[in-house]
Amino acid sequence: MHFLYERYGGQMQRMGKEDASIVREQLLSVHGIGPETADSILLYALGKPVFVVDAYARRVLARHNVMGHDESYSDFQELFHGSLEKNVGLYNEYHALLVATGKRFCKPNPRCAECPLLSLEH
Repeated sequence: MHFLYERYGGQMQRMGKEDASIVREQLLSVHGIGPETADSILLYALGKPVFVVDAYARRVLARHNVMGHDESYSDFQELFHGSLEKNVGLYNEYHALLVATGKRFCKPNPRCAECPLLSLEH
């Protein structure tokens, strides 16, 4: 909270007017904020077109052989930034669908036979 008051007078609207890359770097400099949290703030609180990579996205993409689970956060994020139109609603929807798939099918103990993505595999 100190960050928001110190840099933006406590106003999310002021922070939202700043370029996403600048705010992201500022957020990453705050102790305890990593890429996923910074990008969640950018996408969901500020409406910036930044894709959020979380454990669900990593697990779903790795299990479907799109990317290796150990790839970097930025590599996963670049897959979405390079493949999709930069659009807040689209990124929000894709993330929500990955979370739903991860929670329902791609759990630590997966339910692969029921997965709706199974038919997409080659």
